[in-house]
Amino acid sequence: MGRFKHLAPATLTTAIMLASGFAVAAESSGDGQANNHKADSYKADNYKAKNYKARNYKADNYKADNYKAKQHQSIPAAIKAGSAKLSYRLRHEDVDIDNASEDQARALTLRTRLNYTTGRYQGFGATVEVDNVTEISGDDYPTSPALKNSGDFPGKAIIADPEGTELNQAYISYKYGTTEGKYGRQRINLDNQRFIGGVGFRQNEQTYDAVSIAHSCEELNTSVYYAHINNVNRIFGEDDPALSDTDSSTDILNINYSGLAAGDIIFYSYLLDQTLSNTQLETYGLRFAGKSYGLGYQAEYATQERELASGSEADADYVLLEGSIDMAGATFALGLENLQSDEGDFGFSTPLATGHKFQGWADQFLITPDEGIQDIYLSVGAKFDGIKLLAIYHDFKSDEDNVNGDDDLGSEVGFLALKDFGDYKVSVKYANYDAGDDSFNKSDTEKLWLTVSGAF
Repeated sequence: MGRFKHLAPATLTTAIMLASGFAVAAESSGDGQANNHKADSYKADNYKAKNYKARNYKADNYKADNYKAKQHQSIPAAIKAGSAKLSYRLRHEDVDIDNASEDQARALTLRTRLNYTTGRYQGFGATVEVDNVTEISGDDYPTSPALKNSGDFPGKAIIADPEGTELNQAYISYKYGTTEGKYGRQRINLDNQRFIGGVGFRQNEQTYDAVSIAHSCEELNTSVYYAHINNVNRIFGEDDPALSDTDSSTDILNINYSGLAAGDIIFYSYLLDQTLSNTQLETYGLRFAGKSYGLGYQAEYATQERELASGSEADADYVLLEGSIDMAGATFALGLENLQSDEGDFGFSTPLATGHKFQGWADQFLITPDEGIQDIYLSVGAKFDGIKLLAIYHDFKSDEDNVNGDDDLGSEVGFLALKDFGDYKVSVKYANYDAGDDSFNKSDTEKLWLTVSGAF
């Protein structure tokens, strides 16, 4: 089990409530709530391209799920009424990189997740969630860029699913009316997760040690979400030499107005102060997204300023335009995403995003190049005989030419097939990245994932 120095008060209180909770629940499982048989990691946000269907453009945790949750008369009664969930995800991943060392990697990993949530007593509740990731078979591969760069894994590609057992969530919550506050380690997924997300596709999820509050004003069709984050629990695990827990002092604000029939208008302010890199990022943006009469649309603009510890400053903008149409039993989408550059010295950055969802599944641009990046993408999604199918193509160019005058960052094609079998889900996912100009130091890359998940 990892170290949880950032969460001592919340973890201790939650552990006391939940330790007795499991004992009570074991004696009275018939009184528990029905299990949610949809594994968290198999939600559409993780396995569908961002344009496959009209999303719920509000954050996953933006509104309390049930503001009229039943209140219990005592702490033992609230614990007894709690619910436990067990889920698993078995995945084979295959990576081939056409570089000088011909890096490859194979891995079969199993993620097991146990979650327990109490009922509510005088508005208070608690949740604890533990994940275990086990490698069943595979090569001796690095699980992060830092381990790859150590030189201990020659000829091996990165598969970012480290083994280990970690406390994924542990928080106390308080709900009053349409307001809910949380303190502790928690999942935060805002909007389409382009700026703040959990990277749920990977076996080890990214979660946040934070204080958060969500409020919904139904009369004004407005929802407000605020959080202060003091630590980010990265997907690379707590034992990674460079990218484990990331201390920060980050304030995020997201305001959603849903009073228009055409879609939602969202204003956000994300102020990141990252201790690890001694970097401050201030991002302010406006987003509009919706769907009407079979037409989907997204438009978004953000501006960002970066300040280093040395006092050096840079700024860049972000633009997203996307349209989709439902036609002949399929959904066709065309989009442009541009993470701009400040004269080739700094590219617009989204360090807390669910990066796997954007700019191709081969994960070539999780860190924005200094020259910025422009992604023009086209996707086609359909459903045939209960199988959800998706094909997507990306064409990448830099926002600014590099020092060699080049701008071709390559292209990528991706394919996905997903089918439900009752409480189980099976998917096949493939990505093929074709590198562009040699001066960008990219390599042709293929990745394949075979995944089975279930919940109990």
